Amino acid sequence: MTAKKSANPEFANPNATFLRRWWRRGVLPGISVLGLILLAACAYQPGYRDNPFKRSFSWFSYLNADDLRSYCAAGGPDRYRIVYNGRADEQVRTYDLTATSTGGADLVVQVSGGADFSKPIPLDDLLSPWRGKIERTMIGRGPLRAIRDALRASHFDTPPPSGTRVHSWNFFWLAMACESGRFTYNGWGYGSPRFNQVVLQKSLMAVDPTGIAFNPPREVKPPEIEGGRHEFYELYVTSKGTKGNFTLF
Repeated sequence: MTAKKSANPEFANPNATFLRRWWRRGVLPGISVLGLILLAACAYQPGYRDNPFKRSFSWFSYLNADDLRSYCAAGGPDRYRIVYNGRADEQVRTYDLTATSTGGADLVVQVSGGADFSKPIPLDDLLSPWRGKIERTMIGRGPLRAIRDALRASHFDTPPPSGTRVHSWNFFWLAMACESGRFTYNGWGYGSPRFNQVVLQKSLMAVDPTGIAFNPPREVKPPEIEGGRHEFYELYVTSKGTKGNFTLF
């Protein structure tokens, strides 16, 4: 991914927003500068979902499916990643599926949003309020077929129009897949006619083991109208992935 150029050098680094965010949370003080640089440069790895800190620094890599691309080859299992952004500060749902030899799939679901301080924070897991809920389950041939059919019905194989953008402060879907060694990427932002064509919610919620209700899309005001200071990003979506991510505030 290429960061959008800006007069503000901070915008040239999509991870700058996360540096500021974790510093304000009191997590960064005491961590070496070298450690921060290494974290900021990291590409997403599957185990990062368990670590909110690493996940934040590799978030754009995750959204761009860098790991899926590296696995995508003829003869390998079909893999799918579907992301629903129900406003980043409210709810983000991610679904990672790996097809199995039995015709079903290994499914990992993570639902996160604002920090959850409703439970005691274990001393050996200080990042737990930001982890959200992670569940793993096996789904059968029928549910996997339903998800595949929902992708096709959502026009997943039709490349997004040039100039397609999605915003973290709003609602959007991203979907990416490696099927028979072929990589496909698409995205739909709320407010566009294409967003209304997405029919993924039903098939995903049918196999979602988290028990967390879906945050439905609604009309919202842009952050500059809402006031206050927040951390947001914008993504340009192409048929090859995302590019030009940068922080808005």
